[in-house]
Amino acid sequence: MKDFNIFLEGKCRILRYNIESLIDDIKKIEAYYDAARTGREFNFVLDIQPFTEQVDAHLSELMTHKTEILKLPLMNELKMKLFILHIRELSVECFFEKTSKKVFIDKLKAVQHDLHYLERKL
Repeated sequence: MKDFNIFLEGKCRILRYNIESLIDDIKKIEAYYDAARTGREFNFVLDIQPFTEQVDAHLSELMTHKTEILKLPLMNELKMKLFILHIRELSVECFFEKTSKKVFIDKLKAVQHDLHYLERKL
């Protein structure tokens, strides 16, 4: 039983670290969006592609804990899919000045809400 508890503690620690990584990604998304809105142009190979690959890696890691996440009271399959989709979209949209501010902010708030929920519950 002791080994099983150590295993669970390790999984929880990894999941918390992954959620913290995604929260950091969201902070970067906000900073990139603000920079793009003020006219900064980004290089696809140097800026956009590496960042989106980093976000995808964090999301892939999160998906390894999908079973635990879906057991939470306010999380379901559809909400999880939308959460993943919105983060992926935001990680690209943040680099472009023409991105709709309202749509961007709505997605950002939804993702932040879900991440903070996960952070509190796990």
